Amino acid sequence: MKLVVCGCSWSSRDINYPDTEFGYFVSNHFGWDYQNIAVVGNPNWGIRMQIDHAVKNLKADYIIVNWTTSCRMLINHTDKDYKYGDGLGALDYDVDSFFTNKLNHPEYPNEPKIIGQSINGLIYAEDITADWETVKQFWPWATHYLTEKKFKVLRDYYIHVYDDNIEAQNQYYMMQGAVHQLEKANIPYLMSPNTFRWLQTRQDTQNLSWEEDQDKIYMDEFIFDFIPNENLITKGIADALQWDLEKNPDSIEHPDHNHCHHLSEWAQKKWATEIAIPKFEKLLA
Repeated sequence: MKLVVCGCSWSSRDINYPDTEFGYFVSNHFGWDYQNIAVVGNPNWGIRMQIDHAVKNLKADYIIVNWTTSCRMLINHTDKDYKYGDGLGALDYDVDSFFTNKLNHPEYPNEPKIIGQSINGLIYAEDITADWETVKQFWPWATHYLTEKKFKVLRDYYIHVYDDNIEAQNQYYMMQGAVHQLEKANIPYLMSPNTFRWLQTRQDTQNLSWEEDQDKIYMDEFIFDFIPNENLITKGIADALQWDLEKNPDSIEHPDHNHCHHLSEWAQKKWATEIAIPKFEKLLA
């Protein structure tokens, strides 16, 4: 029996710190084989591709999905033609110092054509007026994602056209398709909205406070009633960060926290033990 984990960095497996992520603890508890195909910076469309790959190619027996923020997008960074049939193999896992296609991609050797990242990260939302040279200094990986021309076009798109709520609505419907596929395949799964409701772009560009401006940066209008209660996890893996902060207010700077999944091993295990494992036990009873 095999567990496959799909998602972004929050769900990912750090090859430098293996067996510190919730997928390992869940699979170890049940005695399942385990494959983690989550990747840093992955948008919801990329997660949807992972689910499709887990069902059709990996023949997963169990799946865990944590969705991500709607501001993440897929872009064609190679100028190669992308087609639907290319599947997950076209998604570039060579995204930062943590991940490479060779070490992390389930389809390696693959032919990358598209890559995922938050639009606010791509256009450097902390300073929307920054020029290309400044952006490259701030984010050395920028040239892997964009050319200077593409950067300027994307920033203009963000300033004049992009709409957080439209993107979220599109992806909300896409998530429903994922549930349909999993239900039709009769694969036991757990699924969480995780960080989906967080309007990260708005918080960054308007310098809003998480504590004081919840009504502006949190989309509570999205109801995930299309996920059956037995499969729904309301507190996704990102919520485990609060445990880390309560235990150690400086945990983000702590050496044990330097994982691509953002959390300490302790918080990951706590989420697996208190949330994911009991949920699976009820689902499989």
